[in-house]
Amino acid sequence: MGKDILIRDQIFSTYDSLYDAEKKVADYVAGHQEDVINMSVAELAQNCATSQATVIRFCKKIGCEGFHKLKLKLAGEQSKQEELAASNEINIENMEQSLHNIMVSKVEEIKATFHNFDQKELRNIVDAVLGANLIEFAAMGNTIPIAMDGTYKFNQLGLHAVTSPMWETQEAFARTLKKGDVFFAISASGASKRLIRMAKIVKKQGGVTVAVTNQAKSPITEICDHVIITATREHIFYDQVSFTRMAAMAVIDTLFMLILSMKNDFFENVAEHERSVIEEKL
Repeated sequence: MGKDILIRDQIFSTYDSLYDAEKKVADYVAGHQEDVINMSVAELAQNCATSQATVIRFCKKIGCEGFHKLKLKLAGEQSKQEELAASNEINIENMEQSLHNIMVSKVEEIKATFHNFDQKELRNIVDAVLGANLIEFAAMGNTIPIAMDGTYKFNQLGLHAVTSPMWETQEAFARTLKKGDVFFAISASGASKRLIRMAKIVKKQGGVTVAVTNQAKSPITEICDHVIITATREHIFYDQVSFTRMAAMAVIDTLFMLILSMKNDFFENVAEHERSVIEEKL
């Protein structure tokens, strides 16, 4: 990455690859960063009902050499971050606080996603898109709308982009991609067998593959040529919710705006499209 990833984002991006005991440490550190700064490794292990060895393994898995390094990073981040009066509770009986908590979570997702951007990687992806004859966005389940949004925006620019809500059609498109074409695989877990198979097909044909995922360490990131890591805060509220569209949509919007800035032709294409849409409105 171009910048050091925040500890919380490291935790969320590796969470699914952690063992259960390590997840206890992850959950505690994510929710008690200020307390952890003043703890010993033995105290953290005790609070997590796990062993000191597990704490050390957790530290290494999120990119810290040891517990001391983890505390130093947390302390540095703590001094830079503005304290927000928010909690992890969502309760409809306390609507005002719940809405504030959700808002803070969404804002943090966007900020963290942009913080994680590798500028060189983004430029390489933009250059690949500009050199492609065909671009495909592929996704499964609730990420399909993101693929459709990417296709719509890229077509607005005058680029040739395709997708489909059916995985069979997505794979059929993947088989038509040639050398230099670009394939975007959008996956929360980075472990979709179908997307992995499509990425392998595209790579075999000489295409460029891009993964957009929450999970920095996942099968899809090992396969793809380029990787964009999105941040999530949903684990704060619900363990089973691990991917929101907002961060991934921000990735699509960012690529759209960067490409739009490259040529006047792109701006004219978008303007012409907008004019044609306006004609259909009352």
